[in-house]
Amino acid sequence: MVHPNVLEAYEQAIRVLRKARIPYRETGGIALNFYGAGRPTKDVDLIVRRTDWARAIRVLGRIASDQPGIRFGLPDEPEAGLAVVGPHGVPIEVWPEGTTHEQIARIRGMQKARSHPAGKLAFKMQGDAVVGLVNDKLASYLSAKDRLRDAADVQSLIMRLRLPLSFATRLAPEVRAAYRRIWVKPES
Repeated sequence: MVHPNVLEAYEQAIRVLRKARIPYRETGGIALNFYGAGRPTKDVDLIVRRTDWARAIRVLGRIASDQPGIRFGLPDEPEAGLAVVGPHGVPIEVWPEGTTHEQIARIRGMQKARSHPAGKLAFKMQGDAVVGLVNDKLASYLSAKDRLRDAADVQSLIMRLRLPLSFATRLAPEVRAAYRRIWVKPES
């Protein structure tokens, strides 16, 4: 489901990050697609260590088709912005580890933000990638009024990866109830 232009932007992005020896983790729609549970996505979401954030933006600038990039208004955001517009006009969002879902919901607009303990969950580089992706998707759904598709994305992951109901115990406590509520039995 990944458009060839988005895939090319992703491949170029990870190539320059690897060359610069900047560790990253995929999240969002691009990560969903890699697990076969995706939907069309028009951007590339990557997480990097906060200490590598400015450098990651700088090296990604080498493949940018538009400068100075996209500003989101996060504390300590690099002057170049949080995202670059990469090949084919594909936004490549580079989130620093530690960014909370509450911060992201506020960036999108206060009328879309929702007060929920899951909003305090932050992007992490370490740990199981599927657990991290489910935590991120559910935290996004719970902390923003307009993110119902994130709950549907988790249902797609459940079906595709055959995640059991007991998978909830591996998740952050703030999202466990939501996982149990949206869980659907994977088809045999």
